[in-house]
Amino acid sequence: MKTLFYILLINLWSFPLLKGNEDLSVYTKRIDLLLSAYHKTNKVALNPRIDDSVFVRRVYLNIVGRIPTASETTEFIDSKEKNKRSKLIDKLISSEGYISHQYNWWADILRVNTRMQGQSPTNGIAYANWIKQSIRDNKSYTEFVKDLITADGMIDENGAVGFYLRDRGMELDHLATTAQVFLGTQLVCAQCHDHPFDDWSQMDYYQLAAFSTPVKSVRRTESMDRAIQIAQNEHKASRGNKRKINSMRKNQTRELQRAFQNLTDNFRNSLVRETKTPLKLPDDYQYDDAKPNQIILPATPFGESVELKGGQSRIEAYADWMTSPKNPRFTKTIVNRMWKKVFGVGLYEPVDKIDDSTKPADAQLMAYLEKLMVDLEYDMRKFNAVLYKTDAFSRESQSFELNSGEIFHFQGPRLQRMSAEQIWDSVVSMIRPDIDKVSDQTSHNPRLKAWQKLNEQTPEALIKRTKEVASFNKETQKKMDQFRQQVKEVISRNKESEALALARRILNFNEKATSEYARLTFWDPSDFTGYFRTPFRNTPRALVAELKGAFPSKKYPNIYKQVANLKMKSQIGKAQKNGKKPRGDKRDRMFRGYVRASEISSPAPDGHFLRDFGQSDRSLIENANYKASTNQALSLMNGDFLKFLMNPNSVISQKMNSAEDSDELIDIIYLTTFSRYPSLYEKSLLRDEASLSGNMARQSILWSTLNTQQFLFIQ
Repeated sequence: MKTLFYILLINLWSFPLLKGNEDLSVYTKRIDLLLSAYHKTNKVALNPRIDDSVFVRRVYLNIVGRIPTASETTEFIDSKEKNKRSKLIDKLISSEGYISHQYNWWADILRVNTRMQGQSPTNGIAYANWIKQSIRDNKSYTEFVKDLITADGMIDENGAVGFYLRDRGMELDHLATTAQVFLGTQLVCAQCHDHPFDDWSQMDYYQLAAFSTPVKSVRRTESMDRAIQIAQNEHKASRGNKRKINSMRKNQTRELQRAFQNLTDNFRNSLVRETKTPLKLPDDYQYDDAKPNQIILPATPFGESVELKGGQSRIEAYADWMTSPKNPRFTKTIVNRMWKKVFGVGLYEPVDKIDDSTKPADAQLMAYLEKLMVDLEYDMRKFNAVLYKTDAFSRESQSFELNSGEIFHFQGPRLQRMSAEQIWDSVVSMIRPDIDKVSDQTSHNPRLKAWQKLNEQTPEALIKRTKEVASFNKETQKKMDQFRQQVKEVISRNKESEALALARRILNFNEKATSEYARLTFWDPSDFTGYFRTPFRNTPRALVAELKGAFPSKKYPNIYKQVANLKMKSQIGKAQKNGKKPRGDKRDRMFRGYVRASEISSPAPDGHFLRDFGQSDRSLIENANYKASTNQALSLMNGDFLKFLMNPNSVISQKMNSAEDSDELIDIIYLTTFSRYPSLYEKSLLRDEASLSGNMARQSILWSTLNTQQFLFIQ
């Protein structure tokens, strides 16, 4: 009988995978069969099957990152439909909530920071939006990774550029992060010396880095580089030695480069391009296989060797090698990460310390999952659906503490506390309806429009315009110097009556100068609020501040604020004229800030609910914290979110107010927070409290459920 079982197992494993609109249950059954064999070998059994109430809560939290609403819970529990669990999984994986939750997962892995230091806030937002859109498009994992690795251009046009801008100026460190994320391999030690434990040498590190380090954050386009070259070549000296001529050319080039910086100042730290710069070994390289500062040619440390094809760049070859199914760690790493996301423990642990000596918990299962991912053409939605439909996922969770080196047998998912994002999104779902509704507003990016206009210019036109900008800046600086002298005179003579008029002249001049500077640098002068900066931007504000400090009794204008307000009024007026509702209805304004975690800056600011509950600070890969803290307890007991929950316009408050009696009120609260009906005993305990009239009674019961482990943990 045992022999027959294993024959059946082998046949099922080797059976060709279906294509097209395949029935994913075929794959799920194979995983179940492999797990069954694994459990028999280890003499363990699957945990008992969970009921519908536990399942619906678990599947909502795992796939869309929030608890189900009361109506979603009752609809599922009351349904008599065949295969309702499988159908619910398919529905959720196709929903907008799936995109939001997957983004949170990737934001943690990729260390997404929407407030990247020294960069425009639009850079981080563009990167985050690109990730979300890739998930929404169900971009294959290979395409997703390739797009990140080969990303180039302006981030406003290609959000994937954020992958490099995240580590701007740290190209060598970026390689270590890339290998850890996509290959599950930690190379960071080999950046400075041969790895003390693995077979990685410092030479291996630099050879691999030689593929990607030419990709840098730059300030100029290739047309600008040509313009500088043209200007340099046109320079001729009538007499003088060669050294003097070269010196003059270098000076001219530097001056032109500085002038170009004015032209491109508003695009700095936003452009990535593969350069021709070779990678050299560090000055302190100490090994015998090469010399310090030696140029390094690219090479791969494992897998197939890379040969550049005709017209192929180093970075393209690198991306092909990285994402190849023949790369021994690429498929293995993503499969392991996704398995851990579903079951709480990876087949390899830790997930990002894979080397030639590490063994998976179940080698046969791992081999099949890798084959499955390849045959599904790296379709993330399908692969997720297969895992969530396994029998093991529908079993009771494993609640024991997993010690280092201890084997997890996957008799059910590991008991886990909700992530910070899951807790927050669950709370938000009780406050606002349709939290997954996507805005249909079209993006408007004046920086991208200006960049495109700049790219349209010939090298000759760029040289001409650069000189115009330099001349304009020089004249503007003279005027600012005059204003500076006038401010000193007004203050020294104590002419308070002249202070306000002078401040207005300064600000009015700055407004006109800013508009002209925008025109010269190819921007739309009517649309640069919040994006635009000039070389002289700080002087007017400083001068007005001096006047305000010397004569505080006067009310000084703030032209920037006035412009912003006028612009907003204009937008609202246009919307009303066209019969459209202005941005932000009453509920939006009332619950401002209570949006999905994926729509909040990443990471959230210090002191935010998300950070208190352990959201990653995005400094390290998967750096979230699940430890309990005093701040968490205080937040749940008397945090600001409680008043929003009890607001008459919140979802939960309206449902509680609609309850006809105390029993219905208790049902609503339990179905909302626990995704189940209360027991008779629980009702008897709460009935007296629920029968009391007033908001305080309802808040008391809701508060008590939110402060339980049952709410915080995924059962």
